[in-house]
Amino acid sequence: MIPANDDALRLLQLRLGAHKPFGAAERELLASLPWRVEDMPARRSFVREGDKPKHSCLILQGLLARARYTVEGQRQILSIHVPGDMPDLQSLQVPHMDHDLETVVPSRIAFVPHAELRRVCDASPLLASSLWRESLIDAALHRAAIFRNGQLEAEARLAHFLCEMYLRHKAVGLADDGGFDLALSQQLIGDVLGLTLVSINKAMQALRARELIRMEKGHVDVLNWNSLSRLGQFDGAFLHLEEKDASLAATG
Repeated sequence: MIPANDDALRLLQLRLGAHKPFGAAERELLASLPWRVEDMPARRSFVREGDKPKHSCLILQGLLARARYTVEGQRQILSIHVPGDMPDLQSLQVPHMDHDLETVVPSRIAFVPHAELRRVCDASPLLASSLWRESLIDAALHRAAIFRNGQLEAEARLAHFLCEMYLRHKAVGLADDGGFDLALSQQLIGDVLGLTLVSINKAMQALRARELIRMEKGHVDVLNWNSLSRLGQFDGAFLHLEEKDASLAATG
């Protein structure tokens, strides 16, 4: 365990305050939250189906997967989560977890007790509304994934996913000049998109050949945002970001 730091407060203010800026009272309440910060290795399941968590988590660094497992141990990845996300916020209201949360890469996770979140929600209707909004956006991510994996072909699925990841990283200051880090193997991306390793490899080669992306050593460069988003039938409205981010045209 490492000492809590300012990263949790900065990310939380950035995410929760994006829709409606906070005043001094809200900033003070957020600053009063007692964070417990832990560094975790890759493939660590720290929330399991059936658990009754007494805290919620905020991703400071790394990537998390929301997943479910069959009785034979086969994993279904339901969503990928980036810094700034609170992927188990629903446990504040729904006591039993119906999925696992696990690290994809070495990650830094901050935990806050539910009692403390309820305290700040009771003290500020604006904070309560902002946290509720985060849960609604989380649900929108699932609807977008159902559409993507159910209706789009392999190349379009990958294009849609990369557009989403780019905007979500950009929203928390982790993308610039059309590029962002995405330390996901082809196998894991295939699991997210419901594609075989062969299919995801062919899709990546196709996007590279069309000069829409460049992927190297865990880094993605979006070379032509307009064409990539058009191929992926991607509309960033479901992310509910600021208009300037959701309608972004990275490099024409």
